[in-house]
Amino acid sequence: MKNRTIILSLFLLLPLVPAMAQEQKEEQVLICYQEKKPSFNGGDANTFSKWVNEHKQYPEEAKEAGIQGRVYTQFTITKEGKLTNVKLLKGVHPLLDEEAIRVIESAPQNWKSGENYKGEPIDVTYTFPVLFSLPKE
Repeated sequence: MKNRTIILSLFLLLPLVPAMAQEQKEEQVLICYQEKKPSFNGGDANTFSKWVNEHKQYPEEAKEAGIQGRVYTQFTITKEGKLTNVKLLKGVHPLLDEEAIRVIESAPQNWKSGENYKGEPIDVTYTFPVLFSLPKE
């Protein structure tokens, strides 16, 4: 009888184990709320996107091979307004990947930092796609 009680208790408590594990994971997530996003040259993310598109150079070898796609990068705008930690998240081809990193790293360092809800400067990390597309023939 004692064994039955223990087994029955385990079956009743078993469904709670995944819920408890889930709660622990959620507690470990760090969330930083930004009140104001960083701005580039007095504009928004579209201003930076336009700058990148004007300054990227489609590698000739990639053009000839018909290579195109979207390169996903990541970078941080520091509370001092500097663009740092440029990383490749998802590449297309080494030629396009290198050009995406090059053009982002060559951007002017005149960002206005983001701010938290208290109005204090904060670091903000962006995921930024760089599109390489060939004209349709």
